Amino acid sequence: MANIAFILRSSILSSFAMILYSKDFLLDGKIVYYQLKKGYRSGIEPIILASNAKKKHNKILDMGSGCGSISLIVAYRNPESEVIGFEKNETHHKISILNHKENNLKNLKFKVQDNCIFDKKYENYFDLILSNPPFYFANKVLKSKNPSIMASKYITESNLKKWIINIILYLKIKGTAFIINRFENMDFMLDILRNFNLEVTTTPLLPFEGRKPKNALLKITKSNYFIEKTSNAIIIHDNLSKYSKDIENWFK
Repeated sequence: MANIAFILRSSILSSFAMILYSKDFLLDGKIVYYQLKKGYRSGIEPIILASNAKKKHNKILDMGSGCGSISLIVAYRNPESEVIGFEKNETHHKISILNHKENNLKNLKFKVQDNCIFDKKYENYFDLILSNPPFYFANKVLKSKNPSIMASKYITESNLKKWIINIILYLKIKGTAFIINRFENMDFMLDILRNFNLEVTTTPLLPFEGRKPKNALLKITKSNYFIEKTSNAIIIHDNLSKYSKDIENWFK
């Protein structure tokens, strides 16, 4: 009877989850990915960030892991690496645990962690950090009332500063981080980074060729000095509104 009750309870919970979540797929169907139907949903940013984990890295952090899209892709592609996802929002964290179980990735774990609070356990710990922090300053835009979207898209300037500094503190010497954020926030973020010994490269992300960038990709490497560079833009869509060839290859 106990087993029957457990099965029934699990079935009810599963049915309830399917009302709230959509069952999607990553990497051409290789990864099952649940996310909220109404709330923050993964866009192109996880695909771009995960594409930077091609080399061998022993310890990888997905900082602000949400429902786990970046972590899942990176752990699947790098089975010998230790991959950790930090996420503060409990709803997103619960979905990431579901995704973890669904895909059975032994080298992956998710941790409830406020990314604006430094965890000394992970100081100088990671070879690679991937992060897509919230990108709207809460005091400057009209906020959504959806709690999932609020957690994913809105942040104060002081908390974004803490988030960026924690990324630097978590990196090993010669470790590298990739961060995507709004292009209009780059000056704010670069002002923070200039206080550390880092090699920083800014890559504009253009929605179409010839358009102004909405977002940018920052590459940060811990170094013995500060140097700042800009690289050629990444174009997201071709003229037919399809993803560009580079982006299409990153989906696989």
